[in-house]
Amino acid sequence: MEGVGVYRWKDGRIYIGEYLEDKKHGYGIYQWQDSRQYTGYWANGKQHGLGIYSVLKEDRVKHGLWEDGKRVEWFNPESQSKINKFDLDYTQYYKN
Repeated sequence: MEGVGVYRWKDGRIYIGEYLEDKKHGYGIYQWQDSRQYTGYWANGKQHGLGIYSVLKEDRVKHGLWEDGKRVEWFNPESQSKINKFDLDYTQYYKN
């Protein structure tokens, strides 16, 4: 698959975003079944670049940097305010 798409796992996880050669690549939103969420950039199927990790049930949001699927660092609150908000919105593709 290439372009924008939605993939739902049977266990409730979902990915909404960009694909390249059947892998998450570009910008996308991944949500676990417990409602934790990663919103940000992907490369070759793994989180890569700036992202936002949210725990929706606890109203917690952290901004960070990922490389090859691993978080490299969290940004402190002062630096978080300097990060531009993501302007792409794929929620139009997600229907409960």
